[in-house]
Amino acid sequence: MPIQSRAKVTSDAILEAAEIIVLNEGYEKATTNYIAEKAGASIGSLYQYFPNKDAIISALIEQTVSRIANGTRAVLRESIELPLEQASRATYEYLLHQFRENKVLLYSISKQTPELVELTKNLSVEKFTHSTNRALLEQHRDEIVVEDIEQALIILEIAVLANMRRYILENPAGMTDQEFIDSMVRLSTGYLTA
Repeated sequence: MPIQSRAKVTSDAILEAAEIIVLNEGYEKATTNYIAEKAGASIGSLYQYFPNKDAIISALIEQTVSRIANGTRAVLRESIELPLEQASRATYEYLLHQFRENKVLLYSISKQTPELVELTKNLSVEKFTHSTNRALLEQHRDEIVVEDIEQALIILEIAVLANMRRYILENPAGMTDQEFIDSMVRLSTGYLTA
């Protein structure tokens, strides 16, 4: 196997092992020795790719955010010709599913060390999907009454993602997923078109 291919396989195995350990046993159990063992790699090989445990977790978070962002862009592109309400609904349903499925990596584990807190501040799905979100709004410009689309988009990204995070972690209103999505669609389309 070419060296680059082996390196990718080893790196992927380390990330996969770390994810399994973190999700099933917790952040504390994810030592570099344990990750290397689960990955079927030597500790020396692990350190060739990652200097420490937090570098592995950071790479795992980056990989997860990138995957969700790519999926979000795909949903937005597929929905761009739909009415604004339907496009919003499709996007929120996708995000809710992805954020819930990855809540440990995106919400819980990031608070373990200052480096991870800083990483998650700088690495967020909306930063990677902002231009596609804007294209969706531009596509529906004739329906939108707010004058500054850029400002409106930033406000919506903050509001929707903060509400989604709180809903996933706490669900303070005791809503169903459908009720929550309906509320987010009303919130965003109402703000843009009322």
